[in-house]
Amino acid sequence: MSNSKPLIQVALDVLSLDDALYISSEVSPFVDVIEVGTPLINSEGIKSVKVLKNAHSDKMICADLKIADAGYLEVEMAALAGADIVTVLADAYKATIIETLRAAKLYNVHIMADLIMSRKPPVRLAEIVDLEFEGTKLQYCEVHSGLDLQKSRYDPLAELASVANIQGRPKIAIAGGIKLPDIPKLKTYPIDIIIIGGAITRSNDPKAISKEIRKLVDSTFS
Repeated sequence: MSNSKPLIQVALDVLSLDDALYISSEVSPFVDVIEVGTPLINSEGIKSVKVLKNAHSDKMICADLKIADAGYLEVEMAALAGADIVTVLADAYKATIIETLRAAKLYNVHIMADLIMSRKPPVRLAEIVDLEFEGTKLQYCEVHSGLDLQKSRYDPLAELASVANIQGRPKIAIAGGIKLPDIPKLKTYPIDIIIIGGAITRSNDPKAISKEIRKLVDSTFS
């Protein structure tokens, strides 16, 4: 279910496309997935997905839309802009999630169910894990401590074990204030994507910190 070595995803939760392009150019040699963050999409529009895909055609692009409704249309929009992964809220209506899967099948993209709003993530994941459209199911689930919740020192690691035990679950991504010292703690979990935002984007030297993260992930999961 899990890769031997997780992918590294940088979350570009910035407001300026210029800033996103600068950071992504600095870190692209050391990451596998470039996430066009929700604030960036809200600020610059879906064109930000297209611009970043054009700039980094060799990387997977995640459009962090956090879809709550209009599942098919939202995924279609992101896919046509070049997204490879699109996020939907795990707490969205099941019909909405199925609509994202319908578009995912047509446009050959992956859907990531973000558990950011779930009061009981393992319970919600168990409720949606078997949703599908003509054989297309959720590719990823994301254990996620949001920006505002991080201020209260909420730890996404606390949910990993229970989510990992859900039968038939999709691959697991983790996000929410992940920093260098957290990476070795992840080795005991079946992590497929490590999502890192502020530790890179708010760093004085995004290139240097992303290089450190790459080296630590490679050595931890070797």
